[in-house]
Amino acid sequence: MNLTRLTPFKTAQVRDLVWVMAAPNLLAEADWLISDTECLAWLDAAMPQLLALDANPAPLINWIAVASPQRLGRYFEVLLSYWMAHLMPATWFVTNQVVKSERIVLGEYDLLWRDQHSALQHWEASVKFYLQIDCNAGFAGYVGSMTRDRLDLKVAHLRDKQLQLANLPEGQASLPIAYEPVRARALLKGWLFYPANTTPQPASGLSTQHLQAWWARWGQLNLSPDLLWRVLPRLEWLTPAIIFDATCLLSEADFVLHLSAHFTLHPLPVLVAGLVMQDGVWYEQTRGFIVSPNWLLDSNIIK
Repeated sequence: MNLTRLTPFKTAQVRDLVWVMAAPNLLAEADWLISDTECLAWLDAAMPQLLALDANPAPLINWIAVASPQRLGRYFEVLLSYWMAHLMPATWFVTNQVVKSERIVLGEYDLLWRDQHSALQHWEASVKFYLQIDCNAGFAGYVGSMTRDRLDLKVAHLRDKQLQLANLPEGQASLPIAYEPVRARALLKGWLFYPANTTPQPASGLSTQHLQAWWARWGQLNLSPDLLWRVLPRLEWLTPAIIFDATCLLSEADFVLHLSAHFTLHPLPVLVAGLVMQDGVWYEQTRGFIVSPNWLLDSNIIK
């Protein structure tokens, strides 16, 4: 995991903001992706402002509160819009520009913005968390924890549909100046999870730097007694956890009781972090998805 640029930051929301640029793309570099090199250059250029924001995070916290994101994807978009408004060389930007054909919605531009040369940029922003269930199926072997999504389908939709919006007449007509040139690219970031207690076998075409963790079925995971545990709320999924107040953490015994009760009531997967203490602060040492014992059994999701 290469997230060393997160190290100086203590405010959770600022760490998430930094993660937007610091986290590597899930895929190997391609012309339709915004490169890691570009992201890190923007991050390094903004470092003085980010350090000041960490000392006084109210502007960012208020920005997030006004948008009030409930979904992780929306939270990612809100953080990216803060970058555009405060930290990027954008002379103009607009988010979620809807494209219609009469009364039919054809899609929307996640982000349109003009760079310092007034060139129009179209960005699609996506953050994904996939579990590998078949190491021989390529991108199709990675599925969302709720099994409604798959990496190969997401890549195809992003590359072949969302980024092609400006090639439609309706998409062109929705640009600030109709039919002007637009460069369309995507951010595709997140984490990929591999079966616990195995050597990860990433699919060809993934970034060698992509963020990795593990997944396991409940009842088949060996817990470390040296860790305290936290079930991560959805909006805390981006960055490795740093906890200053251990009252929100669970011992191994309490963690087992908590998840036993959880999986007795419903089968929803949970993302968890195991933390160790260093100098009075608890730092994430491991993270993984824990799924129900029956998750995906007899499923034909890859077919």
